[in-house]
Amino acid sequence: MTKPQAGFTLLELVIAIAIFALLGLGCWRLFDSVVRAERSSTAHQQALRSLQRTVALIERDVLQVQGSAKDPGITLYPDRLNVRRANWRNPLGLPRSELQDVSYQLKNGELWRYSRGLEEGAPLQQQKLLADVREVRWRIFDRKTGWRNAGTPAPKAAQHALELQLSVGRFEGVRRVLLLPEGA
Repeated sequence: MTKPQAGFTLLELVIAIAIFALLGLGCWRLFDSVVRAERSSTAHQQALRSLQRTVALIERDVLQVQGSAKDPGITLYPDRLNVRRANWRNPLGLPRSELQDVSYQLKNGELWRYSRGLEEGAPLQQQKLLADVREVRWRIFDRKTGWRNAGTPAPKAAQHALELQLSVGRFEGVRRVLLLPEGA
């Protein structure tokens, strides 16, 4: 009498190992694609948050514009935007100006914010807002002349809105229109 076979043949083991290797390779590719998608999503999310923070900072500066009939508070130049705004709250009552000059400028693909109080000897503060910026354009709207670009003479009329157009990183042609406070 022959004993029944107890185990696997070499051929069966080779086939089983090949199947497990193919499954492992498929799972690795799936895992790798999930990790790449997650990294891309995270990078996109960080870029979007950075853009949102920048636009929110510009909007906050614009909403606090302190203009007058003589000085509208916002001035456009071909290479920058200047804003005269109310300064930050001063709960400690430290000596400082109630107004602050802020300017936004694109330098070597980076959008910078410069600010300085109007008191004597106030330090210039610099803040890099965005990198990989290809283009920044500003326009001002008033009801008498409509939209005007930098270099166009400013009328004596009140300004009503500021348009910001950005091309940065993954985002092409982002446009935001910010309403100006009355009398700006």
